[in-house]
Amino acid sequence: DGEKLYKTKTCVACHGAKGARPIQTYPAVAGQNEKYILTQLQDIKSGKRIASKDPVTGHPYTEGMAAVMHLLNDDDLKKIAKYLAAQTPGKPKPIDPTPSAEDLAAGAASYKKLGCIACHGADGKKAGVATYPNLAGLQRDYLIRQMTDMRDGLRVNGQSKLMLNIIKKADDAAIAAMATYLSQIDRSAK
Repeated sequence: DGEKLYKTKTCVACHGAKGARPIQTYPAVAGQNEKYILTQLQDIKSGKRIASKDPVTGHPYTEGMAAVMHLLNDDDLKKIAKYLAAQTPGKPKPIDPTPSAEDLAAGAASYKKLGCIACHGADGKKAGVATYPNLAGLQRDYLIRQMTDMRDGLRVNGQSKLMLNIIKKADDAAIAAMATYLSQIDRSAK
């Protein structure tokens, strides 16, 4: 089943127990939309999802996942996606230094001004479309990297290409503010 595959096919090493507590800047995938998870898994396996390079290693951030995808068939990916979607998201990781109320308000204002609400929900907790990700509670640096990759035209897989006209209006400061805001929203209480 999905849980066994998740644990035995190395997913847990980066995304943490039940997908709720990832290490470093990998995404928390617990409680994410099942269709979104499945699409991303398929796109990483096929090479459609391109990522920026880790400045430390020089390798794309998706390289580790791409390297193990030969261990999984399409049915395995479906089972893992279903398992992860059913898990409870973890609590947000605290940021040091703790963001001020003004910082969080600036992020919320940028999120609203760009119209992110239309696809990702009022506070990023519940995307309006099953193929879009829930953003609340994801790690700040991960969010920055994904928004920047989409803005800069690097990540164009799946539905992300639809974000280009929106996210291209965001400068680095707005992206950082939105990522800070979204990373501190608790999605763990269903």
